[in-house]
Amino acid sequence: MERLGAGARVAVIGAGPGGLVSAKHAIEAGFQVSVFEASDDLGGQWNTAAAHSGIWPGMRTNTSRTMTAFSDYPAPLTHDLHPFAEQIHDYLRAYAHAFGVTGCIRFDTRVQQVRPAWHVDGEPFDAVIIATGRFRLPVLPPGLSGFTGEMLHAFDYPGADHFRDRRVLVYGNGVSGHEIASDLATITEVVSAYRKPRYVLQKNVDGVSSDWQWYTHVGALRRAAMTPSDYAALLRERVLRVAGNPADFGAREPSPDFLAAGHSLCQDYLEQVRAKSIVCRPAIVEARGDRVTFADGSHERFDAMVCATGYRLDIPCLSPELWSMLGPDLRLHQRTMHPDLPFFGVVGEFNLQGPYFPLLELQARWIVHTWSGDGPALDTVAARADLASPAPAVDSHNVLAVALAEAAGVAPDVRSRPDLAEPLLFGPMLPARYRLDGPGAHPDAATTFRDQLAASPRPGVEPDDVAALVELGYGDLLPIIGTAGDPAGP
Repeated sequence: MERLGAGARVAVIGAGPGGLVSAKHAIEAGFQVSVFEASDDLGGQWNTAAAHSGIWPGMRTNTSRTMTAFSDYPAPLTHDLHPFAEQIHDYLRAYAHAFGVTGCIRFDTRVQQVRPAWHVDGEPFDAVIIATGRFRLPVLPPGLSGFTGEMLHAFDYPGADHFRDRRVLVYGNGVSGHEIASDLATITEVVSAYRKPRYVLQKNVDGVSSDWQWYTHVGALRRAAMTPSDYAALLRERVLRVAGNPADFGAREPSPDFLAAGHSLCQDYLEQVRAKSIVCRPAIVEARGDRVTFADGSHERFDAMVCATGYRLDIPCLSPELWSMLGPDLRLHQRTMHPDLPFFGVVGEFNLQGPYFPLLELQARWIVHTWSGDGPALDTVAARADLASPAPAVDSHNVLAVALAEAAGVAPDVRSRPDLAEPLLFGPMLPARYRLDGPGAHPDAATTFRDQLAASPRPGVEPDDVAALVELGYGDLLPIIGTAGDPAGP
């Protein structure tokens, strides 16, 4: 792939987190950047007042403050462990201002078509980054048209007060489904119905955020080295130990195959099920009038139904020519670039378990550094092999983080920093780790990493993770890792 010279014109479509971090790095590379934003304000979903935002009043993040931020602009320590949505919007405003992005945004400018060579609504550009967001087009399940009560998608959930003293059915058990059922259970009767039972993790256990507990570098390495069944058994044992079996709380029991069952996240859901303020039911088989019949033959009457049933991939501005190359499922190398579409990048158009912000930044850095020549060139052989393999329906944060960091040339060199080897392998994947080495490295990254690590408690290191270092090729680090089961200091 050829390189873009200084002053090249780069269009970024969308001024949410992915668009802002892409624009910031493109500006730093010396490109002339235009950000197209359909709304009158930046922030994407975090612009809670916008019609395109599916965030409800008082919603908190499911990810910790350190992991809901970018590597060179840490979140304020005044933020709660899991910040309010409004705090994230303020953070994004400050980020855009600090790095000169705000002045590049064309507000109230909805893009109709992006086509190769590159043109945005007929305006020529040298490169384009798509960052329109993954949660744009809600999906309602079929077969519910007979329900005569109020029915809405989780995207339009207005908060619990709207449903006070009404019987509500929440259909779906992803994160939104669990969070909305939990929110409603504080003021009214709630039934939580779903087709496939999942394991449910808490957001915070003994002060440890879930993204510090479950997404580690060693976890990604072990997942790659183990058979799926062995890795599923390992995860299940740990989840049952930390979060418990939903069946023990009165919820439906998930499959013993952890990877097949999947997991979700909510702080209080299982305890509310135990207290019977949330009642669990299987899939809906019929909805007629205000009566809903479930797969177990039971039926109940409801005043309202909230469908937390996901989103369809939706990037309407892409031309038919682009869709013909990308395919309906948007096939991209590591969710980011296509070997036959030079100077075209995509940020944030994937489903993820875990924090998005660090991965959006890794995508943006990879794209921009590939185009500018500051990073490694796109490996077209690896890209074509990746496109030939089926992509997972949902990515895991640590697995995709390792892949993106390696592709971008910014994976931390664990062996070169014996004092950080233990937290880099076993600790949370703090964004500052991607500023230790490679293009864009910062001299103060190690200090930032240590400071963030010290600001929150960590879970104990699993002894079998330490023992696995030998088979993972890190056996030489065992003498400096520290005592198994007790995280060494940073």
